[in-house]
Amino acid sequence: MNTGKRLPHRPVDQTKQDAILASARAEFFEYGFASASIERIAAAANVSKVTIYNHFQTKENLFSAMVGSECRVMRGSLPEISDDEVPLRVELMGFAESMMKFLSSPDIIRFDRRMAAEVERHPEMGELFLNAGPRLMHKMLTEMIATEMDRGRLAKADPREAAAHLYGMIKGFADVEWRFSNPESAPESVTSATLGAAVDRFLFAYRP
Repeated sequence: MNTGKRLPHRPVDQTKQDAILASARAEFFEYGFASASIERIAAAANVSKVTIYNHFQTKENLFSAMVGSECRVMRGSLPEISDDEVPLRVELMGFAESMMKFLSSPDIIRFDRRMAAEVERHPEMGELFLNAGPRLMHKMLTEMIATEMDRGRLAKADPREAAAHLYGMIKGFADVEWRFSNPESAPESVTSATLGAAVDRFLFAYRP
């Protein structure tokens, strides 16, 4: 009998959602957005298509959630720049090494290449990808740098611009090499010495 009361919202099965996102990652990385198949994702995750749509509603939402998940993985591997007892250079080196390890992984490079081709046909996918990933990372780095400026460990300046400077100095021309060379050799193109030089130049430019 219908009592007119709504049933409480069922909690999301995190294990099932994680399986869907893992399958979506493999599918989108392999085939890109347009050619990715919800049927294959469901089969690989051992769930039904209905379950995927119940969780994410649309293919676009699933893609955005997958990119956001990758971004959280990267953020989770980055050290917090917040400990006054640890030299700022040590913390920035930890950030640089974690960032480049993530960006230089062969599957991320292949995905980046595929996304570039995808955006040619579906420009809206570019905005979806940027909002779910790179723009969130830029915001995180900006907040980290703003905190260090407030503490006096970096000179006062526009933290968003400083974040762009640090990111660009760390990455350099590496992404150009990655786009047009064998992805498997990407990690070999970045050394601790080159990262250290980038961090030192950033600290010199923003010395308090």
